[in-house]
Amino acid sequence: MALNFEQVLNNSRAIIQGEAAGSVKFLIAGLSALVVWVGVSLVSGWISQSEMTLKTQQGRWHTLLVLSEQYKNLSPSSKGSNSARNVDVPTVFAQVSERMQLGSRVNRITPDGRNQSVEINRLYAEELAELQRQLESRGVKFIAAELRALPAGKERLMTVSAIIGPMN
Repeated sequence: MALNFEQVLNNSRAIIQGEAAGSVKFLIAGLSALVVWVGVSLVSGWISQSEMTLKTQQGRWHTLLVLSEQYKNLSPSSKGSNSARNVDVPTVFAQVSERMQLGSRVNRITPDGRNQSVEINRLYAEELAELQRQLESRGVKFIAAELRALPAGKERLMTVSAIIGPMN
């Protein structure tokens, strides 16, 4: 029972050309099966791609929710953040320096964009701490500062050159 390649080729040609009995039905069934197989493959590919896209989107949504919760926990309340953005730094500094009676010890106040550059002479350490506390309570912070300590008897007096601006 040897398989003759030429005979198989001739039989295949007869089926394809429709010369063999039942070959047309066989070809139709074969083509129908091929079309169904291709259709199922395409649909299953689309479904698996849609499932992967859905899982990716769910992961992104979960990450977004976690990040938004972390952001809400970090950021001040909306009431505080609006007041921090709208704070008038020169006015706040003038009010605080008047309240603390710094008067002639304020050597310089110059605008620096939305910040202010200030220099205050002869401050005690407690006064400097109080100045910072009062400014922060009104939404203004020290962005950068240079301190120089000068001896004054048993105490030290400080000269502060600082850039102050709104808290964000």
